Parts: sequence; C-alpha cells; structure tokens
Amino acid sequence: MKVTFKVNKVPGNFHISTHGSAEQPEDPNMSHKINDLTFGEHVAHLNSIPDSSFASLNGNEQQSIEKIASHDYIMKIVPTIYENLQGKQVYPYQFTYAHREYVPYAHGGFRVPPTIWFRYDLNPITVKYTEKRKPFYTFLTTICAIVGGAFTVSGIIDSMIFTASEVFKKHQMGKLG
Repeated sequence: MKVTFKVNKVPGNFHISTHGSAEQPEDPNMSHKINDLTFGEHVAHLNSIPDSSFASLNGNEQQSIEKIASHDYIMKIVPTIYENLQGKQVYPYQFTYAHREYVPYAHGGFRVPPTIWFRYDLNPITVKYTEKRKPFYTFLTTICAIVGGAFTVSGIIDSMIFTASEVFKKHQMGKLG
C-alpha cells in the first residue's frame, strides 16, 4: 500500500484499520512491514545515512504477539532545512519513534478491531543542514603537515640511531664511563 497525504503542522495521528470495512475479518492480524515512511520533501541521499532520523522506520517489521493486537507508533517530528552546495533548499523532516503493542478493549470489555496508529507531534525547533566544501588550501595544508611530520619523525629516529651508534663506538674503544 502506498499513500501520500498532507497534514497540518499540529500534533495529530493517522491509522490503518479494518473498522471501516463492511465485514470484519474473523481473525485480524496487524503484523506489518514499513517499507518507506517520510515526512516532508524526499531527499534520497539523506535516507541512506546509517542510523539516520530521516527514515527511522524504513524496513521496520512488526509481528503481532497476539493476533488481535494493535500497534502504536509515537513519533516526534523535527522540521529540517537542508541546503545543498548550489544553495537550493529542501524541507525534509527528521523523526524518532517509540513503538508499543497492545490489545485494545472498549468500555465494558468489548474487543475493538486492531489498528496501526501513527501519532505524531512536531518539535517547535528547526534544524538546518548546510552542505559546504572545504577550500583547496585545506588540502594543501594537510599534505604539508603529513610531509613535515614524516620528516620530523625520521629526524628523531635518525638522531636516536646516531646517538646509539656513538655510545656503542665509545664502549668498544673503552672510553665510556
């Protein structure tokens, strides 16, 4: 199932259930796998970052312990501005979530059809990511530091070998100590 819809920037929820169906299944099972869940504009390379909060539910699979169990995803959504090297801005949203599974009952102990709930709350703070390239002189400085460090270490090693050889020569001539 693929669904796209717009929501207001206020706390809310959406859900997947069988309660709108004319006939209820005898043995409903809400086990599921979330292939892709994003908020805001889709920025492909941000979703591929390991442990990224741009697609934290992607690939999440839940097997219901009890067949009549409902699932609840409580999500905290953070508005984000992403500016690429060309200065173009896109507006993806990051989010984290908590999951719980429970068996819902109505007042009086009657069973309620199982549901997958997605409850969200938007953070009032916006995060801004800006792509920047390091200038070329940073590369040159790094190369000079590596070459200079190599010369310094080789000079220290040469000095230690020379001092050790001088001490050894003095020891052979009997002039040591």
